[in-house]
Amino acid sequence: MQQMNWYENPTIAAIMGAVVGAVITTAVSIFIWKKTSRIRRVDCVINDASSLLTFSDAIRSELEVKYSGEQATSVFLFNLEVFNSGNQAVGNQPILIRLDNTAKIVGYSLKTEPEVGFGKIHELQHQHSELDLTIELLNPGDRVYLELISVNNASDLIDVYMKNANVICRSYTRKAAESAILGVLNKQIDPTLVSLAMIGSLPFGGFVAPFMAIILEQKFEKALRQRK
Repeated sequence: MQQMNWYENPTIAAIMGAVVGAVITTAVSIFIWKKTSRIRRVDCVINDASSLLTFSDAIRSELEVKYSGEQATSVFLFNLEVFNSGNQAVGNQPILIRLDNTAKIVGYSLKTEPEVGFGKIHELQHQHSELDLTIELLNPGDRVYLELISVNNASDLIDVYMKNANVICRSYTRKAAESAILGVLNKQIDPTLVSLAMIGSLPFGGFVAPFMAIILEQKFEKALRQRK
């Protein structure tokens, strides 16, 4: 009787399969842990500016308008949303806001989520078209809603700078974010995602979900950079 090769033995094959599966799962877990374990990231979403003062050119020269004691040729309302989109706390996060050179910031208000136990927000500078703030502590999921009113703007231009050591900082308009999401969804289906989805449907395929999340996040980042 011919002796059976070791790899033809169902018991040994099952044991080897389990060992190989454990090695792959461990390797995948390490890779995902390195990719997602410590993410320090802060996003700023800039909503569309609203003009609070509009009138026709025919009567512009005959009107004298003041807002908060300031002579005003235009009044704009800006809404920003700053939030910790990572999984690590971020300290001393700067928020530097710049409008066009003719504008003057006449007031702003802040709202935090959560309302209680939030890190203090300090004003570092407030002059003409510039406003500098710093947030002592942003825990994961914490949000700051900033409403800003300015006068004499030549345009609805607004720039937000948030550079911070060892923190990924992203600033973008809500329209850009929505367009990026739609762009990712409307593009040709990625064969890698299809393959991962097929593996994920198998009994042992639960480990692929974080891989798919990483790929989708990378696609969103790329689309967002192209649409800023």
